[in-house]
Amino acid sequence: MKSAQTLIARSDALYGGVAMGATIIELALIASNPNLGQFSLEFSLVTQLIISLVVEFYLGHYFVCRLGIANTTIYGFIFKLACAIFLTLGFCAALLEYWYTGWSLILIAFVCDSAGTGCLKTSFRPAYNALHIKMTGKTADYVKAFSHLLYIRIGTPFTLLLTASLIINYTSYLYATISIMSTLLLLRSAQIYISNTDLRPTIIRKITLIHSSRHAYLKHFAIAAKFPVQITGYVAGNVFESLILMYAIGLLYRHSDLLGLAQQFSWLGSSAIAYMVFLASTVLGRLVISNFTISKSSATLATSCLIATIITSLMLALTNQDITFFLSLAFFCLLGVVIGTIFTRLTSNEVLHNANDSDAVSFFLVSELATTSTIILIITASSLIFKPERIIEGLSYGLVALMIAYCLATIIIRATTKTSK
Repeated sequence: MKSAQTLIARSDALYGGVAMGATIIELALIASNPNLGQFSLEFSLVTQLIISLVVEFYLGHYFVCRLGIANTTIYGFIFKLACAIFLTLGFCAALLEYWYTGWSLILIAFVCDSAGTGCLKTSFRPAYNALHIKMTGKTADYVKAFSHLLYIRIGTPFTLLLTASLIINYTSYLYATISIMSTLLLLRSAQIYISNTDLRPTIIRKITLIHSSRHAYLKHFAIAAKFPVQITGYVAGNVFESLILMYAIGLLYRHSDLLGLAQQFSWLGSSAIAYMVFLASTVLGRLVISNFTISKSSATLATSCLIATIITSLMLALTNQDITFFLSLAFFCLLGVVIGTIFTRLTSNEVLHNANDSDAVSFFLVSELATTSTIILIITASSLIFKPERIIEGLSYGLVALMIAYCLATIIIRATTKTSK
């Protein structure tokens, strides 16, 4: 039993730690690359969303159908490795004044990233859950796993960010970019090896219920009727966390001058703030997760998160482009990662405990598709109403609206359930 729990905790901690470190570094390199353009962050966000909407759902379905959840997880990490390779080439091309080539390679990287995300979001937890069942006869507990092996979850992004900050201060930007991305390439390669080794006992396990027909694609959406609260909560948390990891953290690097640090320390300062956001979110997430269960306290949790989101949105709206704006942005990032961690982990944990493999795959596929669609709606509305430099303010208002919708949905669904009983 202990070895199975340790394996689940290790895989989850490494997956989360590398993902967070890689996301922060990639956003930082996009935001701070002088040759990618003034609104490189906004352009990368929009293109990633469009690509994700097309690629994630269909590719996740196809790979799980054809290869099974274990192989899909391994291929997910292979796509992530390909993403890191093309990003490295794209960053270097842009720095060498090949602007079109650079962005073309970066867009290819976004396609690989969406493919990897589609595979991993669909299959990672179901695959390791299947492995845990095979080893112990019981489902894995991803709430408890979040509290174990924190030195991997916390130490991995710390090492990545510290190494990146030191490298970028002592060498040219081009060589620093190559060195930083090479570290990511090594980590992605290690993830492929580890996942292949871990999941070998379940490598033949496939989802036989799914077929490659249009009808089969539509059948995924039936999961919404089985787990309405869980899907709503997962989407709300995932949207919040995705906006932070795809955009807001990059703004910490774009506005690093607001810290008032010398130029050579600006990257280190922004990295320290970004890491503190991640560290605090991990600690707070662990505390909240250990005291709440989604089946009993979702309404209370949703209301608390709604109030916190409103307060943070007002802070962003009322501050100017100074140090108070930077601190408000950092707090907004902290809140987003905390809410995302809590909601996605609690809801997915309950689904894995109550659903079979096919339903679990459908849950993650539909939730990710709904997440991407919701983000696109929020981004579109924000772009039409606010100036480019204040898009983050529009995003915060969109998140408030989303949290209100989640609170209402939770209350209505719970009330309907009690009435039917």
